[in-house]
Amino acid sequence: MFLCIITGTFLLIFSKKPEAKDETEHQLTEVESTPFYFYDNLTGNVISHSGIQYNERGEKIIEADGSTRKLSVKEAEQMAKNANEQPIYCIQIPNGLDGARPQVGLHRASIVFEAIAEVGITRFAAIFKNPVGAQAIGPIRSLRLYHLEWDTPFDCTIVHAGGADDALTAVRNYRHISESVNYMWRNYGQWSGGAYLGYTAPNNLFTSGPLLATFLENTARGSFSKPKSFARLTKDESDAQKKEIEESQIKKDEDQTNTQNKAQDKSQDTKKEKLKKLVSNIHIHFNRQQGFNVNYAYSKNTNTYFRSYANGETHLSYTCENVPAKPSPKRDCKEPTQINPDVVIVMRVKERTSPLDGYHEDITTIGSGQVSIFQNGTVFEGTWHKANRESQISFKTTTGEEIKLKPGRTWISAIPDSYGKLSYE
Repeated sequence: MFLCIITGTFLLIFSKKPEAKDETEHQLTEVESTPFYFYDNLTGNVISHSGIQYNERGEKIIEADGSTRKLSVKEAEQMAKNANEQPIYCIQIPNGLDGARPQVGLHRASIVFEAIAEVGITRFAAIFKNPVGAQAIGPIRSLRLYHLEWDTPFDCTIVHAGGADDALTAVRNYRHISESVNYMWRNYGQWSGGAYLGYTAPNNLFTSGPLLATFLENTARGSFSKPKSFARLTKDESDAQKKEIEESQIKKDEDQTNTQNKAQDKSQDTKKEKLKKLVSNIHIHFNRQQGFNVNYAYSKNTNTYFRSYANGETHLSYTCENVPAKPSPKRDCKEPTQINPDVVIVMRVKERTSPLDGYHEDITTIGSGQVSIFQNGTVFEGTWHKANRESQISFKTTTGEEIKLKPGRTWISAIPDSYGKLSYE
């Protein structure tokens, strides 16, 4: 009996749980452990991570007292939460040959939907997260119902200049701003050296990040957005996918140059079929107008797709940051740069010219259709799915597996399933 009491006391003493560490020590443990990563809810890019912090050059960030900057998991999580609750804006941007190009700030959009608006002319629904640094975005044009249905899952403020009748009826139930003298302006430009440095109506209506923020403040319509996101790969998953594709290409090249043994067994053939194809060029054909058909050239160095038009025109966009308010983009902003998204998606959609006016396009956004997704230098074929206006688009392989997108800026072209064409090599 006495032995049992001693034994029980011994076990109680040595099996006692350690006392809880204080908050500071707990956070320090979090900092020094494997980093936790938090991601942008539009692009999937890394917003923050716990542990040692680095600058853009990969150097450790040093605090004023000489210590290395570190974030706990909680601090990194809060930083990401703050970023992911920022307001989102869906802006209607034209693409006509009547003076809409180069657009302003379009290359900064996280996601862009491209579709025919009327008589073969394409238009963009460009989705931005709190572009406070942008002193000019645009031009701004009218709204289409199908763009609104693609915008809806992003919980964004719709920015437009009028629109088709069905779109104007539907947008009344949204946060939206249309042709406002308080939050937009028209750029009339000026003549300089015999050239006109400006935009002309109707392609001269602009807004800015600060003006959009003021709109939300003044209308008390809330500044937070809660978007439904695309399924995304993490950076590590994307890097692994890219490496696998590059290795597949090396193996494919080796197979093509190996002439020693022409006869290959079935297992080799099966393995060869699984090798991913390197896609260097994409050709998107909306219609017969070459000024709107699109080419993308893949850059292995940047792992992005440089955009141009079938008529040879490079697709450019101005950056209007660190300039005075309400600038004249062609005069005040930096030289335009070529648009180069990280992911290119081509969706086939049911489309027809509206029987009501014989002018605007009707596009079916709810349902499913074929899709081709270009990322990391290759293509994934499958289907797109959208259950209703509020739901986000999902992508699946031909066998029903989910296709996750590479992190980064994503451009989606919706081409008519009856006459639109896509080719790549």
